[in-house]
Amino acid sequence: MMNCKSLNTGSFLLCFFGFITGCSLNDPGNTNNEPPLKLHAEQNLSLITLSWDPVNVTGFKEYIILQSTVYIPNAPVPEVTTETTIVKRIDSREVHSASFSNTLFAPHLCFKLYTAVNDRFLYSSTVCIDQDFTLINGFNDRAGHLDGTDKVVMFDRVDARLSTFDYKMNIVSASVGEQSLSFPVIEVSSLNDVTNVIAYDQSPPRMRKYTFPDLNFLTSRDFTSIIYSVKSYRQFVFVSVDDFDKTFYVLNRSNFSTIDSRTSINGNRNIAIFNTDPVIVLEIGETVMARYTIDENGHVVTSEQINRGVSQISTQNTTANSDDYFIGGRFGNIIDHNGELVASVNSGVNAIVLFSRFSVDKNKVLSIVSNNVKVTLDINDISSLPNTTKVDSYELPVATYSDLIVEDHFAYVVGVTFATGQSQTFILKYPI
Repeated sequence: MMNCKSLNTGSFLLCFFGFITGCSLNDPGNTNNEPPLKLHAEQNLSLITLSWDPVNVTGFKEYIILQSTVYIPNAPVPEVTTETTIVKRIDSREVHSASFSNTLFAPHLCFKLYTAVNDRFLYSSTVCIDQDFTLINGFNDRAGHLDGTDKVVMFDRVDARLSTFDYKMNIVSASVGEQSLSFPVIEVSSLNDVTNVIAYDQSPPRMRKYTFPDLNFLTSRDFTSIIYSVKSYRQFVFVSVDDFDKTFYVLNRSNFSTIDSRTSINGNRNIAIFNTDPVIVLEIGETVMARYTIDENGHVVTSEQINRGVSQISTQNTTANSDDYFIGGRFGNIIDHNGELVASVNSGVNAIVLFSRFSVDKNKVLSIVSNNVKVTLDINDISSLPNTTKVDSYELPVATYSDLIVEDHFAYVVGVTFATGQSQTFILKYPI
């Protein structure tokens, strides 16, 4: 034990000043001592949540969270390198947690928290976690999925390959080269316990049908101009095109032969189908709609034009369609069978809804939303339309997305990344 009586005056002063400059959260000192901040990490599927104790100091500027695939060493200032990046900057001292997804797509992630205080930093120890996610090679930026199955059909545009992937077993069950397609929209649907895949390109305007999950080619049909939308329903396939003489077709599901056709609206549009009697089909464009009633044999009984539309129509696979409502467009417009705008799930000026899907009970809508450089998975309650309420939002990596699969308690997000230097397809999983 040190005897303070034996200290000379100089040693006493050093001891005294060393004591009063010791580091604490209320009065931070030299950050070369033991890290004063405590960082905690939790995982819920693909969602990472970091939390920390409040930093109650004068001169607070911001929290900075670093992430890396390797251990982050202690340093008096946050250091950004090829391996270590900034995942979050938070300028409110009242925020004590942050949730986000794995943006580096690495199985092992490490995090360190820094707090900027005046002209210095406090920091935490490094916290590391092991991630659980799916990553496979290939630029599969188009995909299709049938509710109730564990398989997604994907098209790799680089290798021109159509594949069936079991996203729960992480197994490619079928894969075929397909040079007849270039940038297809993919639909998977069933009739009488027979499931088929329909893939179609806008241009060249070509539809092709395959078995599922084996992807054996069955039949095809070419049109003379652009195909905008294709949607199967019962024994029919409805098609929106810009052919020279017709713009709307009702086809036989088995062989793609024409049952009926009409000339109506032109341009980019989606198809919405409503389980009414008779069946109502809407062609939804940006400024106008066409409304048809279809009898049990697939013939058009009535048709009318509606002078309103949906802003910035995207491809058919990005939309959602239940028996009662259709959701599409940049604002996630909810349309009923009369073509009326009931509500929207997004109202941000700079935000665009990339994908929409109904929950299994149809009381919620899940949407992938891009807002400037931020991408989120938003969950909205629509059980009391026209009121919509956002109940959850998860930050997603900035990437190209190809599908959104919804089950009872989980949502699977399928996209493409170049995080490892080559094109790879990822699947993330979130709680609903």
